[in-house]
Amino acid sequence: MMNMECKLEILTAVNIGCGEVLSQFSDYVYDNGFVYYLDHDLLFRELAKKPECDEIIDQFVMIVQKQARGNVQDRFKLKSFLVENGLDYKKYTLRKVPVKEEVKEQIQLHIKSGNCAYIPGSSLKGAIRTALISYFFKSGEDLSRRKRYIGEDIFGKYGEDVLKYLLISDTMPFPEENLRIVRFYKMNLKTKRTDIPVIKEVISRGSVSTFSIKSKAKKGEVQEKFSFLLEGNEEALFEIINNYTQQNIEIELKQLHSCRGEEVKDLEEFYNSLLQEVNNADSTKEAYLRIGSGKTYYDNTVAQKFSEDFRRQIIKNNFPKADVDFFPKTRTVIIEGFSKIAPGWVKITKI
Repeated sequence: MMNMECKLEILTAVNIGCGEVLSQFSDYVYDNGFVYYLDHDLLFRELAKKPECDEIIDQFVMIVQKQARGNVQDRFKLKSFLVENGLDYKKYTLRKVPVKEEVKEQIQLHIKSGNCAYIPGSSLKGAIRTALISYFFKSGEDLSRRKRYIGEDIFGKYGEDVLKYLLISDTMPFPEENLRIVRFYKMNLKTKRTDIPVIKEVISRGSVSTFSIKSKAKKGEVQEKFSFLLEGNEEALFEIINNYTQQNIEIELKQLHSCRGEEVKDLEEFYNSLLQEVNNADSTKEAYLRIGSGKTYYDNTVAQKFSEDFRRQIIKNNFPKADVDFFPKTRTVIIEGFSKIAPGWVKITKI
């Protein structure tokens, strides 16, 4: 059977972390709305051509060490050092990425393959798996002492998991011009305060790529309730994903509504609009999903299926310091100018 080819559209900036970071002391230069990622190999090859090579490299190392120790007076002199030594850093960069305002912090990078950004199939499948667990979850399950529930009782344990019949590819690479640098903030919905931001590389809103979904089970290999795993029946996933997303958005709007104010107005407007899109979606070929950095407790769990009493019990047992009447109290947002954006939303469309 053929794969089901899909388009993936980035609705709000997406970051899938890879564990790699750029140091503000040695790995990039900010200049006039762009971050330039330094190519150290090129840079040091150029330095090696200079008669005073050893002296210049020692000076570079000293600057990096001073900055890393937090000497404010010596911080952020990397750009000046390069210019003073006749090195045009723009010639020795891996890429330049736009940013709204100057950054002076560590940058957490998006996952790449061969230096090209993409969305891993494992990230998409993980989010879809959570939606499927919620679809099959029976509210009588005792999860009160468990922080993490991965649906082994539904799909089977590792090695026997029926979702082995569901194959989801990585997306095709995104063009370099789709990358941006943004600030991720944790906002307390009660106090409306934000903490110190984390700087991340993201795939920007409006970016588009493609990937494939393939169900490969043959009749008799899976139970009837897992019909979406049968060859050629991948479309059945869309309605399940949309139902999960719809319920989570409704929960999110209810909580945002309870703490109304100018500080959350952007988020309310976004989720009202997104809910309308999900409700109007053709669930035979369209689905809305949240992936990557910034997801909430509800985006990562089956909590939407809990009764109010059971939800309170789960929170009390697993998050003893949390307010059971207002959980979770923080949201990850991207702030650009005066606008707040909820990251990680994508739309999947059958091609």
